[in-house]
Amino acid sequence: MKIAFVGASGYGNVGDDTYPLVFAQQLPEHELIIYNSDLPCSLPEDLDMLVLGGGGIVYNHGKAGAVEMESPHFRCMKFYMDAAIQRGIPWGFLSCGFQFQINCEAAYAAALQPWVPYLQQAHFVTLRSPRCVGIAQELSGRGDVFFAPDAAYLYQPDIGTSVAAMRSITLVPAGLVNARNALTNHYLRQFAASGVPVTWLGMGAPVDDHSLLAEAAELFPQAQIIAAPGPRVAFETIARSRFVITGRYHGMIYARVSQVPFITPVEAAYKIHMEKLDENISAASTHFDVLRRFIPR
Repeated sequence: MKIAFVGASGYGNVGDDTYPLVFAQQLPEHELIIYNSDLPCSLPEDLDMLVLGGGGIVYNHGKAGAVEMESPHFRCMKFYMDAAIQRGIPWGFLSCGFQFQINCEAAYAAALQPWVPYLQQAHFVTLRSPRCVGIAQELSGRGDVFFAPDAAYLYQPDIGTSVAAMRSITLVPAGLVNARNALTNHYLRQFAASGVPVTWLGMGAPVDDHSLLAEAAELFPQAQIIAAPGPRVAFETIARSRFVITGRYHGMIYARVSQVPFITPVEAAYKIHMEKLDENISAASTHFDVLRRFIPR
């Protein structure tokens, strides 16, 4: 079966680049094609299924939080959804989340109106937080919207037995986790007093992380800087850490999978703020349990 996945991979964001690895692991018997959500491309004529996800790709706002009736991002996603509807093939959302700014949920929920008919028509909808499920149910009126932890929790590469080799403090910069932030500096002074090595791990796209890592290298010259690591190196770095401070969602996911203690800023991104931290991460397989119901036998 030929299945197309539309997500945000390909920009160098480690979290988004994790999803295709999980999809290939979970669906080895199928032919998978990966598309970028903001770079519409014609679909093959013999496509059997379209999947939107994973990641925070369900939003409808432009730059700097501008709200439009149909943002450029939504129009790109609409291209794919309309193609699936016209062809009459199964399609839906897998391991997605609504992309809001923290404390702006109400305003952005209003901007999601162009998504409503598509949420109603999708064959399957699995989302990565209970709050996102509630919003989808309210908008679409459907009761068959499923929650499961993010599919990236299923990415668990074998990194060998020498997990204790590094044992540094790892910081994953984004938002308030940066080299100039007062609270981050407060933590780092305490770690330095204990002689614990520090690693700055860039998990965002280079366009997002370049300046943050450059500042970290300037202000903390003794720290190790790991830029553009890719999923495997990022996972291994976190798994071999003593403690993680992360501003990125998938930094938190990798830490949870590796059972490494972590903290995130109080004013973290919406998706971090809404994460159900008491959920068994193995339940992430639910996304694929739902998906398989729509794969013809």
